[in-house]
Amino acid sequence: MPSAPDRARLPMAVRPWLGAVLISFSGVWVRLADVEAARSAFLRLSYALPLLAVLVALRAGGSDAPRRWFRPMAVVAGLLFGVNLVAWHASLGIIGAGLGTVLPNLQVVVVGLLGVVLFRERPRPGFWVALPLVLVGIWLLSALGRPVVADGSVPVGVGLGVLAGVTYAGWLVLLRVARGREGGGSAAELLWSLCLGGLVVTGGVAVAEGVAGPAGWPADGWLLLLALGSQVIGWLLLTSSIHLLPAAATSIALLLQPVLALVWGAVLLAEPVGLPQVAGAAIVLAGVGLAHRSLRTTEVRAVPSQTGSGGHGRTRGDGSEAGAGVGGRRPDGDAVR
Repeated sequence: MPSAPDRARLPMAVRPWLGAVLISFSGVWVRLADVEAARSAFLRLSYALPLLAVLVALRAGGSDAPRRWFRPMAVVAGLLFGVNLVAWHASLGIIGAGLGTVLPNLQVVVVGLLGVVLFRERPRPGFWVALPLVLVGIWLLSALGRPVVADGSVPVGVGLGVLAGVTYAGWLVLLRVARGREGGGSAAELLWSLCLGGLVVTGGVAVAEGVAGPAGWPADGWLLLLALGSQVIGWLLLTSSIHLLPAAATSIALLLQPVLALVWGAVLLAEPVGLPQVAGAAIVLAGVGLAHRSLRTTEVRAVPSQTGSGGHGRTRGDGSEAGAGVGGRRPDGDAVR
């Protein structure tokens, strides 16, 4: 019979998988809301921030650490997060929740490239093999994919998905810098500042388009599910526990979200997912998985903190340092979908 501490640790093994499942529904909620991309991106952040404020206040009240209501680099990362969300939501409206969730996962490759340029990382040779795989998969999706709306342009939808992946990688790297320069903090604090920055961009776009108000029922209900279930609860479950998984399980968790999103899109939304779409998505995910494994033990130069300390570490998964940040956690971008 397990001891009390062992029993207390059992739920931790479930958290990353439950988080991945919750996040995999993000595209479904956006499709079901069926509103403008800027409106849905803005409202998901607006609905998430009150719960995040409560979580930050509760965390700060229960520890000796001071409240960190404003983390400047995380807010700057949030500006890219806002662009990421608008582009991603727009792509979902054209190519669907399934394929639209596959494409942003190329952030793993982009983060790896940024790591080579900015942090002097040296990925394994498999990473460079992954690059053409991902590009071929993207080309297949663009050339052979089918839109979910009659007048939709698949190349435009794929292009928006790629833009979402690139900006996704950008805010992940900025979060990594924020952890290095601004010190540790809770996942809720990081997500709070990230969403604040995102709200500036999505709110600005929504106001410019005249769609900054509530969406009405049932769209607001779907967006509440997106904000609270996928964005806050799913993200916090995943980032609070994924660092405890073995490396192979981390790779599976990384790929579980887009695979499930393809299933939900086909089963729940009747999205067109034929053999060409499956082949393109499989090639993209194969490249992402290979890049992930190649970056898992990459040698890196650590991001200097405010005290000027430096050194070398090892990366895992998305190129983030396994020993950096909050308790060695990854800034798992997949989580905030």
